[in-house]
Amino acid sequence: MCEERNEELIFKDMLEEVVENFGEGSQEGVKFAIKKCQEDLGCVSISHQKQIAEAFELDEKIIKTIIKFMPSVKESKVEYEVICCTGARCAKNGSMEVLKAVKNIIGIDFNETTEDGKISLRSQNCFKKCKFGPNIMINGKFYHQMDKEKVQKVLEDIIK
Repeated sequence: MCEERNEELIFKDMLEEVVENFGEGSQEGVKFAIKKCQEDLGCVSISHQKQIAEAFELDEKIIKTIIKFMPSVKESKVEYEVICCTGARCAKNGSMEVLKAVKNIIGIDFNETTEDGKISLRSQNCFKKCKFGPNIMINGKFYHQMDKEKVQKVLEDIIK
């Protein structure tokens, strides 16, 4: 807990210094702050993204867009973030079977992380990719038309 607080203070100090050096609204400054946050803290959480947006007086959507073009940046410290679609159209295409398979293979339930901290599992109502469903996303990469066999293969490659 103390370590987390200390990291946050260091992050805030770094952020103030970066804004001072680059100026408000600077995309180069934002990129630098994101890289520094990733290096120092191991991820750029939603909370950090909000703080960066506020410090540079930019919309959070801009920060998220910049992060999308920085593949090495992660929103959490887990190695693999698995997100399963739970939308109605995916459900019609058999996503419940896929969801059960994912939970059984990984050995955790939604909104949990494996004991080794390697994999987290969560759900999202809809990815807006319904015609390709059932869908899962792993670290921002979509896997479409999933079934038990396909999900087994994809996850086995990760878990090794």
